[in-house]
Amino acid sequence: MSTTVTASDEIAPVRLTRPHAEFMQIWEEGYVSNHISFENMQTPGLLIAEGGPLLRPDGSLDRVRIRAFVQGAVASTESFRLRLQRSFLGLTPPAWVPDDDFDLDRHLVFSDAAVDPATADLRRLSGAEDPVFSLRHPLWRIRITALTDGRVAVGMMFHHAMTDGLSGMRLFSTVTQARADEPFPEPRDPFAAVQPARAWHLPGLALEQWWHREGSLGAAWRSYWSRPVLRRIRRVGARLLLPLRYGRGGEAARRAALPPRHSAYRALDAGLAGRRAREHGGTLSDLQAAAMVGAWPGEQRVVSLRFPVSFHSSAASHIRNHVRDMSVSGDADADLSATVRAIHRQVEERDDDKPYPPAPGFPIGYSTLLPWVSRPRFFAGARILDVAPFPASLGTDSLAAAGIMYNGRLFIGANMSTTADVEQTVGRMYELMTGLPDPGRPVA
Repeated sequence: MSTTVTASDEIAPVRLTRPHAEFMQIWEEGYVSNHISFENMQTPGLLIAEGGPLLRPDGSLDRVRIRAFVQGAVASTESFRLRLQRSFLGLTPPAWVPDDDFDLDRHLVFSDAAVDPATADLRRLSGAEDPVFSLRHPLWRIRITALTDGRVAVGMMFHHAMTDGLSGMRLFSTVTQARADEPFPEPRDPFAAVQPARAWHLPGLALEQWWHREGSLGAAWRSYWSRPVLRRIRRVGARLLLPLRYGRGGEAARRAALPPRHSAYRALDAGLAGRRAREHGGTLSDLQAAAMVGAWPGEQRVVSLRFPVSFHSSAASHIRNHVRDMSVSGDADADLSATVRAIHRQVEERDDDKPYPPAPGFPIGYSTLLPWVSRPRFFAGARILDVAPFPASLGTDSLAAAGIMYNGRLFIGANMSTTADVEQTVGRMYELMTGLPDPGRPVA
């Protein structure tokens, strides 16, 4: 490439006076309500790409090329230029506003040494061991690591406040390419002509957006009184007291809520797993949840796990997080077919108009399955070979699993406490979902 673009190369924009703010949904505020929730909702992801286009002739990372790609494809996209701004006197939810002090060096990290993929800590490759995000800047980070087998690990950390599973898959598509020879996007500041909203701007902007959304005095009146005034007052009070309670419990509370975890993943033939799911009377998602139940190694044998129900729609495409968790139950000692059918029935019989009831059994964690794309994607010209999923689970979950469908394969990943054998557990999930022996961690 003939030129190199760095964060400092961008021409300082002349910002106009119109402030910009995208308000969080009420349910998203919990993700940033205290230091434990904020750290726990940093969600890792890991792509394993072919090394050729990302490496120099001496085998080291081509940092110039990678930086130019991230600058144009990621840092020039609106979602990756927004930071959180809290409101004056807590009158509104926090809002996403442009970061007028954006610096790519805060968000792009290169590992200095190559790592053996057979023994690497997957969470460290993803960037999960890097420092906690700063609330003063966009909530994402990319970590690039050369692997000793010639491939490259692309770790991606996104905060759950900026995305959920389905919208996260769209972000994955944003930061990758459809073709290896696709030109890199030109670097730009997507908010060059926009003023970031300040805390004192937000109440007025919220009122303006609400009035525009409702469209009439009658609709606005009904909308306002649809929620109890006392609840609104409590929310404002909670936001006002946030600085006093954000760090409550300190490091001791953090250690209790976020014990050390480790992760593992496997690659499955998606067609094989899909046929097996149908043979057992359920969907692929049902099969994954049932395999998680069947692979559970704990003493408690009747268990429950959380299961996301998506409410995303084209009518509200701007909403970043739009899921509700329900619980399903299963017997770890039951036949796989019985568990698949039981979970399928529980999901089918849910009532979305009511709060989901808790399911019986010892709560072990969380299961989610996400489609990505059916064709190869590329990162800076390098073909993405593997996807290692990490579920956005609670720190105290005993077992949480996520699946991502990509290019004809289903990749399943699991989190467990470092006191448990996560490789054995995810290997058992592989066996239950395929009927084949566990091949171990994927290698080149």
